[in-house]
Amino acid sequence: MSGVRFTYITPRIVQVPLPGSSVFLLLDERVTLIDAGFPGSARRILTALRAAGRSADEVEQILITHYHPDHLGGLAGLLEHVPARVGVHAGEAPVVCGSAPMPAPLRNIWLAARLAPAMRWVRCCPVDTVLHDGDELPVLGGLRIVHTPGHTPGHIALHLPEHGVLIAGDALQRRARALIPPARLVTADWAEALRSIEKLAALDFETLALSHFPPLRGRACEAVRRLSRNRRDPATLDAARSRAR
Repeated sequence: MSGVRFTYITPRIVQVPLPGSSVFLLLDERVTLIDAGFPGSARRILTALRAAGRSADEVEQILITHYHPDHLGGLAGLLEHVPARVGVHAGEAPVVCGSAPMPAPLRNIWLAARLAPAMRWVRCCPVDTVLHDGDELPVLGGLRIVHTPGHTPGHIALHLPEHGVLIAGDALQRRARALIPPARLVTADWAEALRSIEKLAALDFETLALSHFPPLRGRACEAVRRLSRNRRDPATLDAARSRAR
């Protein structure tokens, strides 16, 4: 369909770039969405669904990798069009449903204060499924929840072993074929984020999908393992920190 760009990571896993981030479509008997983009993203997501040959009423669930507005902001608008259940990690479910305050995503106090008014555009939504590390959902042969705190306390990655794919959200960044840690300015706990990279390095996958970058294909797990090893080298880690700022 004209005006819609997307990338088939596999024939049944689709990355849809949006302004600021991406949404992933998991095309099983029913459809699972990963993330929801900024506020106002619903129309583009629904257009991408139709372009992929699916419809809004086939969307069974929406899983949110973390509470930042470029991942959560479009959820309320999207729920006006799809009959989906919402899944969020236990560490962030209170923020999404409104029983805890929405933290500003920036560590810099001055910048966080400047951004605070914009956070009001992110509407609270009900959370139907509270996710935990190790949970497995019956999607595409088994979708495993991997808790990867650091970027935010309840950040999750999603591992699809049967398809050789890891959707890592914002747990990593990509520079050409090299991987670096998440952007430090918008990462709540840098040390925790580095420990989460070690956790991802223990997984096996061919393709790494990231919310802000094109997929890394071909034994992508080895690139994560190299980053995990290099983080123990102070000089390498300092260079990665500089690139991540």
